[in-house]
Amino acid sequence: MFYGRGLRQLFVVWGVSLVLIAGLYKVVLTIPALEDMILPLYWLILGFTAFMTIRWLRARSPNDRRGNDRRRTERRDETSSEGES
Repeated sequence: MFYGRGLRQLFVVWGVSLVLIAGLYKVVLTIPALEDMILPLYWLILGFTAFMTIRWLRARSPNDRRGNDRRRTERRDETSSEGES
């Protein structure tokens, strides 16, 4: 499913997100009056985490254009021989 790519970037994104959410939760426990102001930050963090996860999964799809050489060596050889004549 991950096509031989490392999971480090995904773990970093999720780890940092969980640490931020835990820190915000601790602030809310300390100062309950800030709960309404901090609630949108939870959604922003979760949205950013979901975006980065989808981007990570999409970049490792089997149809990744970087998987194959897009430049065709056959065409390069044909055009270079025509240009020399």
